[in-house]
Amino acid sequence: MSLIERLVPPVLCLHLAPQRLGWALRRGGRAVPGSAARLAVDNPDGHWQVTLEALDAWLHRPDRPGAGQPLEISLASRWCQMALAPWSEALLAEPGAGHYLRSQLAALYGEGARAWDIGSDDAPYGQPRLVCGVDAALPQALRQLAAGHGHRCDAIEPVLTLAWRAIAATRPQAFAVAEAGRLVLAAVSGGRIVALQAQASGADWRAELARAWLRWRLRAPELGAVERVAVIDLSGAPAGELAAPFAPVAAGLLEQSAWA
Repeated sequence: MSLIERLVPPVLCLHLAPQRLGWALRRGGRAVPGSAARLAVDNPDGHWQVTLEALDAWLHRPDRPGAGQPLEISLASRWCQMALAPWSEALLAEPGAGHYLRSQLAALYGEGARAWDIGSDDAPYGQPRLVCGVDAALPQALRQLAAGHGHRCDAIEPVLTLAWRAIAATRPQAFAVAEAGRLVLAAVSGGRIVALQAQASGADWRAELARAWLRWRLRAPELGAVERVAVIDLSGAPAGELAAPFAPVAAGLLEQSAWA
């Protein structure tokens, strides 16, 4: 460890999912060796409140790492509704940008989306925006819980964007994130996510991945040029083989990104 890394305070990275709570300390852009761990959550209905109760209990533990350190939190795809919003002049200023992004999610997910907490990436002029909507009570509850345990909450984001940052240097043309009950596919161009496909999945997500990719290619023929799809397995299922064009991401790459 360099002197600079020793001087940089660590960040406590958390991953919240319906049946899982994961954590790791990150310092200087890398996970602190031995700090990553996970905890199973008994949550058959998958509501985020149950995972937050597990997080609250974990934060009460005197032996847990990262006391008082800033938090960066990633959320399972089940709790994040995502879309690509076409470019509009409305995106140039608020409140028009917020109204426009909410209308795009409402068109896909119904009028209830207008009450969600909305976030988006900062795409270049003329490019579509990656948009995420979550139950507005979830980030509010997370910030209150963090503050109650002496933490500042620096980031709350979908696991999809965290996954993309972790593998961006490998320059994949597409990638998939497999989670318990959820499968998300993303196409990449120019260093940005440019298309999304999400669906529920069962225990045999590998077979479903192949079928989902085939269906997506039929609807989007340009995906036929993709030679490799990086696969990030967060499902917790036993390891298995993947046929081309799918290639698992090395565990070491995930650890360097402070994934738990």
